[in-house]
Amino acid sequence: MFKNKLTTLLFFAGQLLLTAQNKHISLSEFPDDKIMVVAHRGDWREAPENSVWAIKKAIEKGVDMAEIDLAMTKDSILILMHDNTIDRTTTGKGKPSDFTLEEIKKLNLRDGLGVETQMKVPTLEEILILSNGKILLNLDKGFDYIKQVYPMVKKRNMLDQILFKGHESYAEFNRKYGDIKKDIHYMPIIKLGNKEDLKNISEYLKNYKVYGFEFTIGITEDNLIDFKKLKENKVKIWVNSLWPHHNAGNNDDKVLDNSNVYDWYLQKGVNIIQTDRPKELINFLKMKKLYKS
Repeated sequence: MFKNKLTTLLFFAGQLLLTAQNKHISLSEFPDDKIMVVAHRGDWREAPENSVWAIKKAIEKGVDMAEIDLAMTKDSILILMHDNTIDRTTTGKGKPSDFTLEEIKKLNLRDGLGVETQMKVPTLEEILILSNGKILLNLDKGFDYIKQVYPMVKKRNMLDQILFKGHESYAEFNRKYGDIKKDIHYMPIIKLGNKEDLKNISEYLKNYKVYGFEFTIGITEDNLIDFKKLKENKVKIWVNSLWPHHNAGNNDDKVLDNSNVYDWYLQKGVNIIQTDRPKELINFLKMKKLYKS
């Protein structure tokens, strides 16, 4: 009798702990006074981009969110793939839609240098199972697949763990996803200097509670807007530190020369940074006491 009661108590304690962990890994409860670290295509310097191990390595480093890219196979299975073809990142050639999942799984992924590995192209379902309660996910190149992803995520109670993005206007977003828009977290991508994109900011703010905006700034600050003022609308500001045209030249590689390049993001009011150097960014944020954990 005692053993059965102890087993039951341990089970419920485990469930409560899991619930608490999952609650902590959520978009809606991410602290406003911390900077979210997003690993570009997973931690691709440690493993092939958009691979299971790229996500595992991001989790190991304590990254808040992994950005991944979606494509669909010939038999309508969502997989992780950035390019329009599989040529660069796998041992195969052609479009993802040319292959069934079984055929895709016979191929091997290539690493960042183009060298063949023993790793396979993962399905979105595999990544959801791996990530649940451990890391947030941004599904890039996935605007057209939101309706297919939605039930997969809802079934796993992961809606607060998944961020969808897209370049589309509010009218197009509402036309395609108006029936589920209140259930999901969505972030429009805005290219500064583009009049239509700037119009999109006001349209989204007027009609929908966006999670935030992702901004492409350009090679200079000529088109920069006041992010701090925009944040008064209770939205987050995402800027990529990947390449110079994303961030007015304040890109990741500068940190290797002991530059204080990430200070620029703090000064501008950015609170989500997608990076190719998560270790360096996390170390910087720890020093500034702006890292979540």
